[in-house]
Amino acid sequence: MGLIGLIGLMSLSLSAQSSDPVLMTVNGHAVKKSEFVYSYRHHQAVSDEPLSVEDYLEQFTDYKLKVAAALDAGYTLPSTPTDNQTGNAYVAVVNTAEAEAYYRQLCSSAGQQDMLRLSEILLPVDTRASAAVVSQVKQRADSVYRALQGGADFSAMARRLSADANADNGGDMGWVGPCQLLEDVERAAYQLRRGDISQPVLSPAGWHILKVVDRQPAGSEVVRQWFLAPREAQRHISAVDVDADQARVNGEDMLAYQITRSAVWDKAAPSDDVLKRFFKKHKKRYGKKLKKRDYAAYRDMVLADYMQHREEEWVESLHKRYKVKVNKSILKTIE
Repeated sequence: MGLIGLIGLMSLSLSAQSSDPVLMTVNGHAVKKSEFVYSYRHHQAVSDEPLSVEDYLEQFTDYKLKVAAALDAGYTLPSTPTDNQTGNAYVAVVNTAEAEAYYRQLCSSAGQQDMLRLSEILLPVDTRASAAVVSQVKQRADSVYRALQGGADFSAMARRLSADANADNGGDMGWVGPCQLLEDVERAAYQLRRGDISQPVLSPAGWHILKVVDRQPAGSEVVRQWFLAPREAQRHISAVDVDADQARVNGEDMLAYQITRSAVWDKAAPSDDVLKRFFKKHKKRYGKKLKKRDYAAYRDMVLADYMQHREEEWVESLHKRYKVKVNKSILKTIE
C-alpha cells in the first residue's frame, strides 16, 4: 500500500473515532457516545420524569456498574434473543398443516413433560427498576394473590389488572410447553397442579401470577385440537427481530437484572426487628408524609424504603470497587 493510501486509511479511522468518541470507561470497558445517547433518548421518550444529561449520567453510570459486576460474577450476555428470553415473540400460523407441524415440534421438545393450559396475570416491572419499585409492585401482586385466594375470579382480575398480551382473553395463554416461557415462570408453572394458582413469581418482565387451568400429556388429542383450531396467532419459538443497539441493550438489561436480583432482591427478607430499627432511625421521613407514626401502619412503605436503601448501599460499594472515568468535554456535546 502506498503512502497516500495509508494516510487515507488513517484519516478514515480518525474520522470514525471523532464521530463516535469514547464518552466514559467503566472498569476498563469503553462506552461510546452513541451508546449513551441511544439510552438517554430512549429514557426521555418513555419516562414521566425527563432528566438532564448530567442527571441521567449518574443513573447510567450506576447501570453500567451493575453490568460490570454481573460480568465479574460470571454472568454472560445472552445470544440472539428468543421467546424463552423475552416471552413476547409471536408469528402467525396460517394453515392447518403449519399448525400440525408446530404442534408436533412442541410435542417433540416436551418429551415426557406435560403441556400446560396456562393463564397469567402480569404486573410489569422494568428490568432497570429500583429495589423500591420492585418491592412496591410485589406488594400489589401479593394483594391480587390474596384476592384470588379469597375467591376473586382469575379471568376478571386478569382483564382488569394484567399487562400481559393475553389480558383481554382473561389471561389465557393457551397450551404451552417446555422452553416457551421465561425460565422463572416455567419453573413455577410446572410445580403447579391442575387448578392451582401460584404466588407471585418474579421474572425480567415483572411479577407473574399463574393459574394452571389444565395439564395434559404432550400427545393428548385435547392439546392437538386446540392447536388445530383457527386463531390469529400462535406462540412460536423464534428469533426476535431487533436492531443491534436494542439487542445490546436487551442483553445488558438482563445482566443488570440478574445481578441486582442476586445481590439485593433475593436476599432473605428483612425481619420485623430490622424494619422497626430502620423505621425508628428514619421516623421523621414518615412523619412528614403521614399523621401517625406507628410502624405497623407503614410497614409496606418501610419495606420498600429499606430495599431501596439496601440497593443504594450495594451500588455505592460498586463505585468503590470499579473505576469510572468520564470525558466531560464529550459529555458537553450531548443535548
